[in-house]
Amino acid sequence: GQAAEPFSLSVGFMLPHQPFVARLQDYRYYYENITPPQTPEPFGEHLHPHIKRWRQACEIEEVSEEEIRRARAAYWALVHRMDVLIGQIVAALRENDLEENTLILYTTDHGEHVGEHGLWWKQTFYEDSVKVPAILAWPGRLPAGTRCDRVISSLDLNATMLNALGCPALPHSRGRSLLPLLADPPSAAWDDVAFSEFCQDAAGAGGPFSELGIFQRMIRRGPWKLNYYHGQPCQLFNLQDDPRECCDLAADPAYQETLAALKAEVLDGWDPDWIAARMAALRADRSILAAWGRTVQPLDQCRWKLDPAMDYLDPGQLDDSQRNTNK
Repeated sequence: GQAAEPFSLSVGFMLPHQPFVARLQDYRYYYENITPPQTPEPFGEHLHPHIKRWRQACEIEEVSEEEIRRARAAYWALVHRMDVLIGQIVAALRENDLEENTLILYTTDHGEHVGEHGLWWKQTFYEDSVKVPAILAWPGRLPAGTRCDRVISSLDLNATMLNALGCPALPHSRGRSLLPLLADPPSAAWDDVAFSEFCQDAAGAGGPFSELGIFQRMIRRGPWKLNYYHGQPCQLFNLQDDPRECCDLAADPAYQETLAALKAEVLDGWDPDWIAARMAALRADRSILAAWGRTVQPLDQCRWKLDPAMDYLDPGQLDDSQRNTNK
């Protein structure tokens, strides 16, 4: 149950990510069982201007029901396949007597709309895009089968790993260790707040707002979520009453005090004009490197060496008995 020396292993899966290409047998199963999107976007004058332009730029305004079904089936098939691969890692820990002494943490960097709100991919603040799983297992240290509904941030995951290792916290990080919260959720002192932001300067990598840039920030505090769009109206949702984010309360006179408080918190220490200037300066710096590359034409040595055995589409590589069932 003890490794020869402590180790840290980071495994990055591309699954489930577009392009949505899955194993045929998995795809067929989910094609027959997948449900349609549960949250259609209220189109017309109720559609937020950013979301409207984003849908236009991504050319996803007219996606057929069959295309939606196929894409959703392939996405869930990729989730299924990733679960199998994670099961292999857990099995390897178990076979080497390391499972009881290893903290396992699964998370991801963003979600996927898969047709919800009439959207695909990421890059919005809807829950489908910005809310991600955080699954931890540490036998004997964390209670098994516990679900915690508190608001956490990706910043908290680094703090959690450092805490588990007995290392000092990062001096300038806002991350908080999850270990005290998970050990005793009802009694732990915890501030239910998280931020997310998406910025792209006017000369950025294309996108639907190349002439304006995109400077957006979100705060989730308790049941409330405020989406701030620089130069455009905010969105305000109460996720306790409206978990699918269908009712934007930003223009409702009854919630102006809540909107103002959250907006002030979003803009505290966050200046979109400063960010725009900083991004433009960095782009100017990178243009020098780009000119150097065109002149020198250095060899491209940054290539992954892929083993054919790593092909997740090959039905001979994995079978469903290897799927992680948490048993």
